[in-house]
Parts: sequence; structure tokens; C-alpha cells
Amino acid sequence: MRMHQLNETQVMAVTKELTDMTIGSKLLQQVRSNIKLKRATGSYQGLRHAMGLPVHGQRTKYNARTARRTVMRTTIEIEGEEKLSRLPAILISNHQSELDIFMLARIFPKRCVVTAKKQLQLVPFLGWFMTLSGTFFLDRSDREKAIRVLNKALEDLKATSGGLFMFPEGTRSYSLRPTLLPFKKGAFHLAVQAQIPIIPLVVSNTSNIYSVRERNFNSGTIKVKVLDQISTEGLTKDDVHKLVETTYAKMEAEIRRIGMSVVAGDVSGESEALLSQEVQ
Repeated sequence: MRMHQLNETQVMAVTKELTDMTIGSKLLQQVRSNIKLKRATGSYQGLRHAMGLPVHGQRTKYNARTARRTVMRTTIEIEGEEKLSRLPAILISNHQSELDIFMLARIFPKRCVVTAKKQLQLVPFLGWFMTLSGTFFLDRSDREKAIRVLNKALEDLKATSGGLFMFPEGTRSYSLRPTLLPFKKGAFHLAVQAQIPIIPLVVSNTSNIYSVRERNFNSGTIKVKVLDQISTEGLTKDDVHKLVETTYAKMEAEIRRIGMSVVAGDVSGESEALLSQEVQ
């Protein structure tokens, strides 16, 4: 099916969602520590190793229903990882904190890229990694250029059978409970425009692992669930609103089910118990 070019309205819907992400001082300290511990070489692969991220080209065999990764002293348990190989697709996830991009990049399929605000290219460590990983940076002040960049991203996506990752909430929630902010429509416009499916990823609440507000920076286990693909075949821009509602409902239900992350040593389930008390 022929892919149509994005118009200005659709591009602005996407660029409004791009997060003004900054890196907390504790996170930067941990990255610097990892660089020393991993003996980074200063090269592309050394940088990725130092940040606990996969080297480009590595593939993971799906030997179990739940796979495990480790990044920055934290274990990531992934359920349904095999679904990430069914590309091309738009990948979306809930967005909680500065930890997200480091953690999710650890499980991205090989041919996955990210869209981001141009300003992020200047952020130490994060900007370097994103540039080396082929991130498409968008300049909100130059609409024509943003249109060209996004159309190029979609062309590459379909040509390479790759993935394009976005946060539909459009900003970090910093929520202390398993919840979702309302979704923006940009990612869904892109999926419909390209007639490719959406793959939702749901991440357990990580505020007990990393939270600037709560002054948490703990090791532990973060749970990730990859949901079934949501087809956009045959849909038009008139169907985007319903597509957003359907996707939101599925992700919200799974977020409630998956609950909190597990802090190392929290064998008694204190986080879940506290959450239950708060809900009551």
C-alpha cells in the first residue's frame, strides 16, 4: 500500500508530544560510574556498553516467555518480547521518568529508532547515544524541515521493516501509582498514515526504583509487557480518535494489572501493600 506524505497538521501533532527530557544528577552519576566500571573505550560500542545498552546488531533469541535484561543495576523482565520482531510498526509506551529511555532502549529491536526534540541532541550522554543510534531530531521552529524529517523516518521505517518509538503521553508523568496520562494523537496519525501496526509496551510503575521527587534510586526489577499488535490497515484519519481510545484502554488495564516495580530486597511486597493502602 502506498504511503502518503505527512501534512503540517500531522507533523505538529507529533512534535507537540516530544518530551523536554533532562537527566537527573543521580542518573548521570550512575552513567559515569558505569562508564568506569565497564571500561568504556570512547567508541560507539563502548558508550553503549557503558550505559548498559545493547550493541547495534546484537540479536536476542526468544528462548523463554519472560526474558531478562540488566541496565544500571536494575533487572528488566520482559513478557512477550517475541512480538517486537513483527515489524514495521510504531512502538509506544507509558512515560514515567528520565530512566525510561535508557531502560526501553535495552529491549528495542535492532532496527528501531526514536523521534525526539532537537534540543535533546545537546544533552550529555543521552544526546550522544541518541545521535549514534540514528534518532530523528525534530525542530519545532522549522515546520518544513520537521515534515521532511518525519517523512524520511517513515520511508526508512517501511524500507527497512523497522520500528519507530514514541511516548504517546507526550511528557513524563512522574506518577507514584500505575496510571496513564491522556494520549496525544501524533503516534497514531503516523501509524495510520503509513498503514502499519502499533505495538504497545507497558512498564510497571518505576517510582520506587527511580524518582527525583521521592529521592529514590534503587536497584530492583522492572516489569515490561509487550501487548499484541493493533492493526491500522484500512483506517483513515477519521478513525484516529477511536484508535487512541482503544489503545489507551488496553494499556491502562495492563498497567493496573502489572502494578509496581520490585525494589531489591522487597521480598514481602511492601510496595504493592503501600499501593493498596493508598487506593483505599
